[in-house]
Amino acid sequence: MNSRKALLSAAILLLLFSAACGGGGEPSRKAAPLSSEDAQLKSLLPENNEVAGWIMGEDVRFFDADNLYEFINGAAENFLIYGFDKVVTADYDNADHPSQIVVEIYQMEDPRNTFGIYASERNPDSTFKTIGAEGYVGGTALNFWAGNYYVKMTVFQESESLQREMEKLADVISRKIGGTGAQALPEIALFPTENLVPNSVRYLAQDVLGQRYFKDGFEAVYKIDNRESKLVIALTGDEDAAKEALGRYREFTASSGKVARDVTAPGDGGFVGTDGYYGNMAAIRSGSRIFISLGEASESKAIAQAAACIR
Repeated sequence: MNSRKALLSAAILLLLFSAACGGGGEPSRKAAPLSSEDAQLKSLLPENNEVAGWIMGEDVRFFDADNLYEFINGAAENFLIYGFDKVVTADYDNADHPSQIVVEIYQMEDPRNTFGIYASERNPDSTFKTIGAEGYVGGTALNFWAGNYYVKMTVFQESESLQREMEKLADVISRKIGGTGAQALPEIALFPTENLVPNSVRYLAQDVLGQRYFKDGFEAVYKIDNRESKLVIALTGDEDAAKEALGRYREFTASSGKVARDVTAPGDGGFVGTDGYYGNMAAIRSGSRIFISLGEASESKAIAQAAACIR
């Protein structure tokens, strides 16, 4: 009898426990509320049918600097160099189209770094579009940047109709972001446009020209006939730092190439010579910026190219 009572009591307890857990299944779990930052980032995603037919999947995911590698292992380091903060990603389905559209919105530190990561992945052979500050579509991808946000879209089947749908979704996100951020990058406007290779301007977040004292800067490629040259704007922060950096770069040039002579103009002066890799070069300081022309046909042309940047 005691054993029967014990078994009966155990059975009752098991039934009560199963009922409390929803009939033996997993206990129901409510999603944790989003932080204000996550909610703001998610708000940039298109709502259901904001572009006709496209429905957002339930699995909206967030990654930050601590776990970005789980999402883009192998590419995470490049994003971290450019001041990555957080990313939200979601999948969109449409019954009228054969592929999902995967949307990723990366929040970066500032527009300069946003442009930097975008330009580092930019494919110059793609078709460029007026989306945000700049965007392009090609193959199965559409990427653009605006303000502090770098947006990437991917489909799993290449087709013109899917590219058009990605553009529609991109327009929605671009409008939600608002200002493009391009106006926050005055250095881009300093590059002369004559002979500039289209879409070659880049922002480098560290070690410009491989020199640690050039902490960040911009570069662009120029081409005349078959000759390519490079124009660099090294940023140093203030005039004293620029003077020191120019002196260190002069020492580097003398050790790996040749310093021909110092110049007092244009700008605040600098030097010309021969770079061990690029050939003719000129490095000219103007305030806290250093303009470096590499690979021009002559020293005088290198000076003229650097001078063209100085306003």
